[in-house]
Amino acid sequence: MSGADAGIAWMTGQASARAELVDSLEDPAWLVDAGDASVLHANAAAAAWFGGTPESLLGRPAANLLPTLEDAAFWADVRGGAPGALDSDTDLARADGSMARVHRRVVPIGDLGAGRHGVACYLVLLRDRSGEHRAEQERDGLLAELRATLEATADGILVTDLKGRIQAFNRRFATLWALPESALAERDDAAVYRWMAQQTLAPVTYQVRLDDIAAHALLSSVDTVHLLDGAQLERHIQPQWSQGRPIGRVYSFREINPRRPGAPRGDRGHFDEITGWPDRGGLVNALDDAVGAARRDGTPLALLCIEFDRQQLFALDGQSQVRSLGALVEGLRACIPAQHLLARLGGARFGVLVRQGGEAAAEGLARRVVDLARRPIGGPLATAGLSVAIGIAAYPQAGLCADDLIGHAEAALEQARHAGGSAWRVHAFGSPDDGPRLVRLQRSLREGAAAQALRLRYLPRVDMASGQVQSVEALLRWHDGEHGLLPPSQFLPLAERAGLGASLDDWALEQALRQALRWRAAGFGWRLNLNVGAASCLQPGYARRVAAALDAAGWPAADLELDFTEAALQADPETAQAQVQALHQLGVHILLDDCGRGETSLSLLRRFPFAAVKLDRELVVAVGRGAGPDAGMAAALTTAARSLGLAVYAEGVEAEHQRVPLAALGCAAWQGFLHSRPLDVASLLVQAQRQVGPDTGAGRANPGDRAMISRR
Repeated sequence: MSGADAGIAWMTGQASARAELVDSLEDPAWLVDAGDASVLHANAAAAAWFGGTPESLLGRPAANLLPTLEDAAFWADVRGGAPGALDSDTDLARADGSMARVHRRVVPIGDLGAGRHGVACYLVLLRDRSGEHRAEQERDGLLAELRATLEATADGILVTDLKGRIQAFNRRFATLWALPESALAERDDAAVYRWMAQQTLAPVTYQVRLDDIAAHALLSSVDTVHLLDGAQLERHIQPQWSQGRPIGRVYSFREINPRRPGAPRGDRGHFDEITGWPDRGGLVNALDDAVGAARRDGTPLALLCIEFDRQQLFALDGQSQVRSLGALVEGLRACIPAQHLLARLGGARFGVLVRQGGEAAAEGLARRVVDLARRPIGGPLATAGLSVAIGIAAYPQAGLCADDLIGHAEAALEQARHAGGSAWRVHAFGSPDDGPRLVRLQRSLREGAAAQALRLRYLPRVDMASGQVQSVEALLRWHDGEHGLLPPSQFLPLAERAGLGASLDDWALEQALRQALRWRAAGFGWRLNLNVGAASCLQPGYARRVAAALDAAGWPAADLELDFTEAALQADPETAQAQVQALHQLGVHILLDDCGRGETSLSLLRRFPFAAVKLDRELVVAVGRGAGPDAGMAAALTTAARSLGLAVYAEGVEAEHQRVPLAALGCAAWQGFLHSRPLDVASLLVQAQRQVGPDTGAGRANPGDRAMISRR
């Protein structure tokens, strides 16, 4: 019998009928008094669920049977005279201690003689959804791996139906076409197509080709698309089949000139059809001419790379992006003196060649553009209210040719963009050349030389209560042949841009397990912790790789902790959650690293099965100062984490005035220069032997000690 049928019968007001109907239900069910929220009657299925008899449940508070916050709040309202209903899923423990996903429904039962708003009692229905939930998790896991596989491809993928409506695409596609995040979120197909056309050197020709493709459902072809920024995309078009008939098209885009120095290939016209200004190739030619003139007569010159916020630009005009771009071009032209050359480099990125003006003149022009952009929306120019980032490179300081000047100006633009809001940056002269360094790093990882290039250094973590070392964090270093031992900040970004982040994670895990086995053989029972980057987090099958590494080393999963940053988890939340859940099911402990660096929310702490959080070092510094919003945030995060049953650790503790207030907040452990700088393996063991003492020996090391392996 359904809950609805039972509800109709209970409306008769007959207590015996209610009891008979509850007993006839196959799922656990019980009646609760509307006055004191205690159990009036329960069926045999409910008794079996709770491991007792129906009589043993009588008179028990309803809030104690289902001990969740939602149920506690509901029954508190009932006792306060506020009727209501409840219908949701929750996780509950069975009588044998195993966990189950259940659907719990609470409905009020009316009675003409009832006093509390006409409600005599409540019917609680419980349905075990564990099997359905496991099936959903498996399906979600398969979908997450499918999405992750799509994201892991080197090509940009776009899937449409036969009418051209966009069905799916991966992030590589969005990157190749410089699509803003707002375009991805709004899913306005016409606007996306307009944006794509604007990135091409010949928008009219490009659209004619699309129309030809749309007229042939079974078309399979390969052609080349030339973009404004100099990229050449090889486009493969294939029909998508299902059950023997075509249902759509699959486009794959591959950049065939990824090592371009910045200018388009081929002998094409170097003008943007939309603006009439030079494109990237035209700017390269003009820069080369200007550099030649500067060499002859010594006149200074500078280059500005200007990029307006693509998300804001995309949202300016939902009907016609062409008119929005045209208005932006007019506004930019009004900001730039006529003697300077304007070029369009692609999307909302522009170049300005400042003739007969050096770095100071370029900064003055950048200041003018930024000031106009900071004016309220609706100002006299289309650039008002539109965030802008500007990078500046001057000849000869930043380079002696067009390619160098453009590359350095765009690098400075990226720095300005990451600063947030509207800003400009001048190229940081004397910065190391990343190109050769990246080649050396790639060779080290891909030719089996990682053992000679990579190093691990160890930083102890100290128990707050006892003052004893309880863990060791291993810090990854790279020994570069030309620049010596480098910290992560000087090589991890290079590795991640080159797609080597996951390789570094795998190497660190393998080496950490080998070292941990040697420590354990020496009598130290430290646990291991590995910091996982976003690349590994989003790769399909990462959990299986971890399981294989543990099995090969003979290391128990329960003795491994994995650190995830908030940024890594939010890069693709659905895929990250599937990966983290799979690791958690293996028995691996999951930690939230750099807690407080971003906008950490309680929903994040609840969504993922964390065992502990690590306070970011900036919060630790604020706690040491004793005031300010960051100190309050540290206290709030610590309280929230502990209320959820999570341990709290502190990073970067460098002074006693930081450690003492952290202890008062409830931090369980800390690490930092106050105790020790990073140590090599030999120095770490010497320090460990001193702590254990000469008479006790290493074999008596605390089995709860931990060793943490991290890339920071």
